[in-house]
Amino acid sequence: MKIFYVSSYGKHHDKGIYIMKFDEKTLEMKRIQQIETQDYPAYMICNDHTLYVAYKNANSHSYGGGLGSFSIYKDELILNNNYHSSGRSYTHLCVDQNNRYLFAANYHVGATASYQLENSIITQKICAVHHVGLGPDLLKRQTGPHAHYVGITPDQEFVYSVDLGADKVVMYRYSQGVLLEDPHYTLNIVPGSGPRHMIFSHDGRFAYLVNEIANNIMVFKYYQGHFQLIQAIHCIPRHFKGFSSAAAIRLSHSGNHLFVSNRGHDSIAMYRVNKESGKISLLYMVHTKKDPRDFQIVDDRYLIVACQGSNLLQVMTFNEDTEELVLSDSSIEIPAPVCVAFE
Repeated sequence: MKIFYVSSYGKHHDKGIYIMKFDEKTLEMKRIQQIETQDYPAYMICNDHTLYVAYKNANSHSYGGGLGSFSIYKDELILNNNYHSSGRSYTHLCVDQNNRYLFAANYHVGATASYQLENSIITQKICAVHHVGLGPDLLKRQTGPHAHYVGITPDQEFVYSVDLGADKVVMYRYSQGVLLEDPHYTLNIVPGSGPRHMIFSHDGRFAYLVNEIANNIMVFKYYQGHFQLIQAIHCIPRHFKGFSSAAAIRLSHSGNHLFVSNRGHDSIAMYRVNKESGKISLLYMVHTKKDPRDFQIVDDRYLIVACQGSNLLQVMTFNEDTEELVLSDSSIEIPAPVCVAFE
């Protein structure tokens, strides 16, 4: 049995954090508890027995939004604190390796913020840096900057913020939690790409950037803050004519396979990773229910997929040796699930 957490954009009292149980033998998922939240929990990460939550302001009040911290104890979540930030909504977050600082991406105003942590409690806001720039997207997703992901480079030298609206990955030097952009290292992406999330290979030599608008993955060599583009590959079939937007990107724990979720095409795309060159090759795509916004890989044997548009969690089985990804019959209803987190 494994405990995991699902954040929900459900209406009214349905929104919040769902504590779930997953049985690897039967593939059955069960609800343990719902923690109703004032705001929408947009993203969650588990770090050092703590669940950190980025909140999207549900009512545009000045006391809404912000961030939250919960201690994980067995199958319970114990609230450490919620830190409201003048109504700011966040969509992604990460914690530094010493658990002293929390960094958050604000999609709505296009900014990256930093907070101080003390014993997993969010104690104060340190700074917020507003991005600049826009792009050519006709659907108005690029009329201004929209920070969608924040992470720390494998060498621990930079905090990076992926900006969908401005088509760039902003690179920050950081000291005592204070963020200072180093424009010499900031990465400009092809206009109209709409970069959403970027992850690194386990050895830190390659970066994988998924572009929401262009529906592709860009592969970069990474060395001492510099990125070199070595590949771009589509996430959806070229013959697909409907609307689709790429969402989550994750590597298997072995690093041998990479996955992307597609909302619109409604699928999980699976790629084989060449660890020497860093390049990836598409194996195939497996269809899901509507709008698979997020997913998690469990023990390199299962994928749990959050289909926001179908109010559903689905389980896929994954055999890494034979490279088989199969949608199982196991599913459970959760109102508008948008993020899945395992400790």
